[in-house]
Amino acid sequence: MKRKLCKFFLGLSICLIYLPLAEIGSSEIIRHIPVELVTEIRKDFNQPTEVAVGKKGRIFILDGANNQIKVFSPKWAFVLAIGQVGEGNGEFRNPVGLDIDERGYIHVADTGNQRIQVFDGTGKYLRMIDLTRWKARPVEVKALKGINQIYVSDANNHQVLCFNSDGTFNFSWGDLGEQLGELRFPGMMAVDKKGSIYVVDILNGRIQIFNSLGKNPRQISELGVLAGQLYRPKGIAIDDRSHIYVSDSYTGIIQVFDRAGKLRGILSEKNDAFLRLTSPVGMAFDAKGRLYVVQSTLNKVSVFQFRDN
Repeated sequence: MKRKLCKFFLGLSICLIYLPLAEIGSSEIIRHIPVELVTEIRKDFNQPTEVAVGKKGRIFILDGANNQIKVFSPKWAFVLAIGQVGEGNGEFRNPVGLDIDERGYIHVADTGNQRIQVFDGTGKYLRMIDLTRWKARPVEVKALKGINQIYVSDANNHQVLCFNSDGTFNFSWGDLGEQLGELRFPGMMAVDKKGSIYVVDILNGRIQIFNSLGKNPRQISELGVLAGQLYRPKGIAIDDRSHIYVSDSYTGIIQVFDRAGKLRGILSEKNDAFLRLTSPVGMAFDAKGRLYVVQSTLNKVSVFQFRDN
């Protein structure tokens, strides 16, 4: 009897995850957004977390458990590795977040060392921002173009910290909670053309959007496993049409929203089945519109291009 009950609840859980993705409500069919795999980048990764693409097309992959940044050419050839495990300048301890600013400087959320480290495009160490004062757990960093500010997701205190590029503290926002403007384990971030900051609010199952001062919050999606909902959102990327792509590490899908929060569709494969990835986390677009997706537990970065509908 116990074995039958276990099978029943297992089957029910699978249905709850997979069946609702077939349609929204009873009549509105989900739009499939077809993509095809271009290549997969592998280089002895160990739990990579994030990917970024520089102005010259170089690809930067944060290889978290190996405590390195691995750099690849626009044609995906390995170029160099930056960093090693440790606490000194240029060393990391389980880094999670990565960003490339408009000058080509590399910003790393050095999570285990409670700091942000900054390097030039060749990997030369420049400076760091010490976050021990806040007892922070930095899991993401974003450098905003034109306003000389750096934003840090602090998962330990459920807040976002803002600094000048020289490390001077400006302000913070957020607190533990479920209300608009509150956060439960903020994760990766993205910035749109208007300078709005998109924060992945992981345990609240949503994306929160703030202005550069951390004000005027609004949200995309809500907690759940239905289409248009998010259960464990992790990665986020914004394309040149201001469409927001969100990866869900639990369902393995990537959903696409417009700025108003409406679901535009779900990435799909050739056979119109929804694209299902394994623990998708960080994402980024290159200049050709190709989407890079980190699959952390598979230790690879998958590169997709979009097909005409």
